Amino acid sequence: MLRKLLKYEIQATAKIFLPMYALLIVFALLNKFFIAVNADYLRIPQVISATVFGIIIIGICVMTLVVTIQRYNKNLLSDEGYLSFTLPVKIHSHIDCKMLVSLMWTVLSVLVSLASVFVLAVNDKTILSLQQFFTACMDLLSRVGPGAYMILLESLLLAVAGVLCQVLTIYASITVGNMSSKHKILLGIGAYLGFGVIEQIVTSILLTSFGGNFTRYFNWLSTAANSDQILAVQYLLLALLAYMLVFGAAYYFLTNWMLKKKLNLE
Repeated sequence: MLRKLLKYEIQATAKIFLPMYALLIVFALLNKFFIAVNADYLRIPQVISATVFGIIIIGICVMTLVVTIQRYNKNLLSDEGYLSFTLPVKIHSHIDCKMLVSLMWTVLSVLVSLASVFVLAVNDKTILSLQQFFTACMDLLSRVGPGAYMILLESLLLAVAGVLCQVLTIYASITVGNMSSKHKILLGIGAYLGFGVIEQIVTSILLTSFGGNFTRYFNWLSTAANSDQILAVQYLLLALLAYMLVFGAAYYFLTNWMLKKKLNLE
């Protein structure tokens, strides 16, 4: 059933994102044309086109956040929630669906934006620079060894976990705000800020408790062998990943519990 939910959610949100992606690529090509022609009589259209290009990129970023909020709130916490919760699907499947689709569009928005900038900037010089950059990266990876690939994998997982944790924070905040019958938005914003304060307090406690150990550790690390430094980076990324996963799991289970026990569709 999760597959059907994902299919429906992707189809519903694709109507928003795909036209924006297409428009972004079109304006990237248009700006590329203006740069190639470099004619004085096209200065005004070039400025307008470049401005629209920047606005579209900003709009895609904003729309990704808006859709994340709107789809969750509309499908689960508004009148549509009555229909959604009558489906033979466990509540956590609704959360999983919204979360995974939000992650997908976030990743695609970043990739499409980077691709549009590449289309705009690509020429013989940039291609040569990219080739040199990738050659240097591959050379570095081969010299460092498997540890470098592990660092890349952990960095990727950390980025994914960061996006999911942020999405789950938004979902938890919206769900808390839904407890109010009159001031849902204000309570939701307050919950989001409150979660941020809790994270800051936990971080401060951890840094205060282990601050001395961190100082001694980094002092030792500055004189350690390269292999030890690589291993230390791996452990640091794993610690950050675990930290992110703990908070993400907390928001996930809080959202799931509140949708089960405290749901208010009025």
